Amino acid sequence: MDADRFLIEISSQLMRGQYVDTRAGSTPFSEYASAWLDRQILEPTSHTAVELRLRVHIKPTWGSTLLIQIRAADVQGWIRVLQSTLAPSYVRLIAVNVSTILNAAVQGGLIASNPCRAKSVKLPSVPAKRFRPWSAEQTLKVLSAHADRYQALVAVAAGCGLRQGECFGVRVHDIDFLRGELHVRQQIRLVNGAPAAALPKYGRTRTVPLPEWVANSRAAHIAELPPLVGEPASEPSLAGLVFYGREHKPMNRNYFNSYIWRPALQSAGVPRGRENGMHALRHSCASTWLEHGVSIKAVSEYLGHADPGFTLRVYTHVMPSSGEKARNAMDAAFGAGCEPAEGASIPGALLAHESTTKGGN
Repeated sequence: MDADRFLIEISSQLMRGQYVDTRAGSTPFSEYASAWLDRQILEPTSHTAVELRLRVHIKPTWGSTLLIQIRAADVQGWIRVLQSTLAPSYVRLIAVNVSTILNAAVQGGLIASNPCRAKSVKLPSVPAKRFRPWSAEQTLKVLSAHADRYQALVAVAAGCGLRQGECFGVRVHDIDFLRGELHVRQQIRLVNGAPAAALPKYGRTRTVPLPEWVANSRAAHIAELPPLVGEPASEPSLAGLVFYGREHKPMNRNYFNSYIWRPALQSAGVPRGRENGMHALRHSCASTWLEHGVSIKAVSEYLGHADPGFTLRVYTHVMPSSGEKARNAMDAAFGAGCEPAEGASIPGALLAHESTTKGGN
């Protein structure tokens, strides 16, 4: 009878395409995860980050565990342990890495289901981050606190909303002074600890409006410090790089943040901290655009976001004047009282309603 029940169950799994040989999941997680990482097509920095999380936070717990032995309850307990020492956002990132690996094991027919996707597994919630954008006065104060050779770099971040690596990667032929545009075609990122040219985040190139004050700052910088000389190679490249270090090498973000940006913050009286990194200039730029009526869609394109919805979620709280603008629009159309303001246009349906009402009286 037991054999008959077993046969029925196996036959049912085969018909539904859900049969998994229990011997297939007898691979240790560490062995499978390493093979999985070797198969991935990732940017060097992303590969390094995933490898670090596997080595430091994942393999010490799951390394010797067989894939088929990983249970949802054990995953939940592991997440609780991580929460005690790591930030919620980082815990979620680590858990996503494990879930992705186990999803690959499911698709490969090694295990029947992914325990990380069980309803009983709850990831820590991440509180919404709300930043306070710098004022124009504060931005100019930080800019002035930098040495002359770095002020144009700060101006690009503040006036064009570029990421730090994208600021480092600007070349002279990316600037269109005539049309007032800046073409974001590359960034400088660290590869094995050394600065190297790479495509922008998500591989998305874009064009950003170039304010006159930023263009003037850039022109003065180029006149004082000519761009790096080199033969233009296939994109991306270092030929024509506008911003570089004293050794005529691309900017290294670790050196810049430690020895240039943070001392400038201190001189300007701005507290150090993650919220006041160079990314604060990007936030302030986006906030200024939105405050002056630039659409969410346009701001999303200028910032290089993959989704305008993300831009809205991040910056919706920095538009405090939207309610006031709505009230002013209605007052401009209808006046402060019941009578329309002088010269305001009134919808036809409203006029007809008003005429009927007065006729009845």
